[in-house]
Amino acid sequence: MKFTYAVAAVLSFTLSTAAIAGDVAVIKERALVKTTDGRKVGFIDRVMKNAAGEPTAVQIIYSGRFVVIPVETLSSAEKGLVTTLTAKEVNRL
Repeated sequence: MKFTYAVAAVLSFTLSTAAIAGDVAVIKERALVKTTDGRKVGFIDRVMKNAAGEPTAVQIIYSGRFVVIPVETLSSAEKGLVTTLTAKEVNRL
């Protein structure tokens, strides 16, 4: 019984990691970023990466200034990316 739970936990983690990796793969410069309500936030100017080369944040130009959005808030959309942040939250960054 414990083995079944362990296998289920490993599969769950593996599948969620694969889903995240799928989203991370589409993060690239010049991709459009929108909020969940459809407001255009801007285009990715720069993808920031950690020492392992994995994206950690993206830099966009929003209202005439650079804003850094964490990758964890981004997901794939039909055209570009969607952030879980609202426009008001992006403005505060």
